Amino acid sequence: MDQYAPVSETSIGYDVFSPLWGILELAAVASSGMESLQHVSLTRFVADNRDELDELIEAVRRVGNFSDETLRIFEEQGGWNVERQVTAEYLMMYSGCIERYPPDTDDPAVLRHMVQTGSDLQLSLFMHALVSAAAVRGPGVKPASALIASAVRNGSSLLGIRDARASADVFRMWRVKFLPDILRPDAPVREGFKDTVREYERALEGLVDPGHGGESVAR
Repeated sequence: MDQYAPVSETSIGYDVFSPLWGILELAAVASSGMESLQHVSLTRFVADNRDELDELIEAVRRVGNFSDETLRIFEEQGGWNVERQVTAEYLMMYSGCIERYPPDTDDPAVLRHMVQTGSDLQLSLFMHALVSAAAVRGPGVKPASALIASAVRNGSSLLGIRDARASADVFRMWRVKFLPDILRPDAPVREGFKDTVREYERALEGLVDPGHGGESVAR
């Protein structure tokens, strides 16, 4: 008998949307030139990048088999329709409090540090949420892994990270940050979940870092 209560679609959706909201706010700051939060417009950034965002959301929808109702949560609570401001408090949260509070967000060096650190953190959280959603609700390891890789590439691109290695970097951050706690023998996860996550790890590595298996590791 399964000792774990079923996880709702809405709850899984929030797990995915939370880092994605963070990615968009950080991206809006990055696109503003990172001179000051006063010139950041989340609404304008979303409007200017709507096509790329829609492509990303379609990948998310398919990864988690999300309904239109669940996806509306992302739009309605995103804040860009009401000109919600990007604040220092949110940037502190998204960047893992890398700067002392209150941060001097009028200092471009401070703002850049928070955005760069926050981008790493939120992208790795985003990949983790997508893998977790796919493991529970996805279309299968092979198609879902391709969708996850696409969503992470688009998220990186929105943040202005267009290096060919961007997805591989996110993958490696995800692997070292999340997998040890999930895959240890005493981890309290559902039956079969560890094996499924291991399948996703292998599939994603082949997609985002296909040459890794043949590389030598210096000792």
